Amino acid sequence: MTVVEVFGSASEAVTRLGGRFRLDERISVGDHISGGCGASLEAGGVSLWKATDELLGRPVTIYLLPAGRPVRPGLVAAVQAAVKVSDPRLATIYDTDFSADRPYIVSEWAPGTHLEDLLLSGLPSPMLAAAMIADAADALAIAHQAGRPHLRLTPRSLRWDNSTGLKITGLGLDAALCDLGLRDSGPRDSGLRDSGPRDSGPRDSGPRDSDEEPMLADTRALARMLYALLTGFWPGEEATALPPAPRHKGRVCTPRQVRAGVPAILDAITYQALRGRAPDAPTRPLAPAGLAMALRGVRRPSLRFVGPPETDTDPAHGLVPVRRAGYAGPAGYAGRAGYAGRAGYAGRAGHAGRGGRARHARGREGLLHHTTLLRSAV
Repeated sequence: MTVVEVFGSASEAVTRLGGRFRLDERISVGDHISGGCGASLEAGGVSLWKATDELLGRPVTIYLLPAGRPVRPGLVAAVQAAVKVSDPRLATIYDTDFSADRPYIVSEWAPGTHLEDLLLSGLPSPMLAAAMIADAADALAIAHQAGRPHLRLTPRSLRWDNSTGLKITGLGLDAALCDLGLRDSGPRDSGLRDSGPRDSGPRDSGPRDSDEEPMLADTRALARMLYALLTGFWPGEEATALPPAPRHKGRVCTPRQVRAGVPAILDAITYQALRGRAPDAPTRPLAPAGLAMALRGVRRPSLRFVGPPETDTDPAHGLVPVRRAGYAGPAGYAGRAGYAGRAGYAGRAGHAGRGGRARHARGREGLLHHTTLLRSAV
């Protein structure tokens, strides 16, 4: 965090708002909003503060707006829409006062480190990176259901704290403050070119083409952050503290081409998400909810043996002891895997080996959903 100024008691008269919010530290707007927007906001009289709610005794973030200027209706509408969204991973707006001589917005204080600083200190494991972005995509899916897209997701919008977890700041608010709206709410170039027809994703200029644009804007922004978490490079066009992603013939290299050890499935999901397309259906636009689902499916469940094998001693069915186990870890089965025979059951119908699996157990896309039949089929 960049601390710009600390007020002391000599400025007590101007360091309280609404009789309860004490301004403690003025922080750089650019610390919360990437790009040139932060500097232009500060030049226009907008300031950002870490403050204390003296009534409830908690830290808050205060957006202090220029004095003597009417608040734009677009900003008021964005704040009203964001207030209706409730999710612990999204910074909550607590209070506003647009009628005061010095209008302000009070938001939840988001502790932790933003994505840029986090990556400059080291890369997480690919599985942790997938889990973080899946969490962020889940939160944004809830916001989209409430009709409030973010529209300006940047590496500084996502913060991580070891005790409180993930927090996304500026839902709808950052875009409205920058007065960019949908058309200029952040870089739109995913870095990937496509020889086919242009998708309906957001563009750098021009009016909104369809209702899918906010959805795709947030999805592509999440994909850029996933790429950064996997590689340590930034695939977008805007300047960040991260080095730009390497390119080949004008295209951003895929995560596996940049960093060894990235799983192929994560590589494919990231590649398609940067284009705003679902990994299982490239012609379908990808929503944050779809991205979250795809990333959740990357990690296999880790089941363990719990107690001795179960035995059905009913002689009419001829069942032998069955050890119900699953994965010995994310890498797969123990001995493929802890079961007698290749597929698992040592004798649903007296067979061992490939035919021993319950008939309605299915393996799909690397995930096995298994069910034990304790009675033979009639």
